[in-house]
Amino acid sequence: MRRRVLLLLLATSYSLTLLTGCGFHLRGRAQTTLPEQYSVMRVHLINSQVSGQSLRVDMKSALTAAGVQVVSRDDDQVPSLNLYDERSNARVITVDENVRVSDFLLRYSVAFDVTDREGKELRKRQTITLQRVFAFDKFAVLAKEREAQEVRNQLRQEAVQQIIRRLAAR
Repeated sequence: MRRRVLLLLLATSYSLTLLTGCGFHLRGRAQTTLPEQYSVMRVHLINSQVSGQSLRVDMKSALTAAGVQVVSRDDDQVPSLNLYDERSNARVITVDENVRVSDFLLRYSVAFDVTDREGKELRKRQTITLQRVFAFDKFAVLAKEREAQEVRNQLRQEAVQQIIRRLAAR
């Protein structure tokens, strides 16, 4: 019995070592380091059509987790991460035989660039667009509204992670 447990433990630790050795990480758990020029940054939100404070908070948290010191003062000589045109919308993509909505396409987009104090581009403007199909159930409207909001939150967090990965790319 002891030998069996020992073999199982050994096999499990070997498998985990192989997974981490090949670069596998759980989503959101990979350690990202940004270039030295981004060690201190500001975050600006410009022209958001969504409640932008969530994006700003998520972005600041992700930058801090990546080892960036986020400042809020405009008088510092630090790069500025500018987030533009945050948008979230839903579009009907299928209807049932009674011409009632059965599926939506939820879409989220945000553009970003990095500028220095004088406004010179350090990183060109890029747009991230994410979308997911969302099934609608007319018998569970409240639950589906909450689920749709959760999907929107996931899309926003995924966009934040993509921004971090793009900033980390040299």
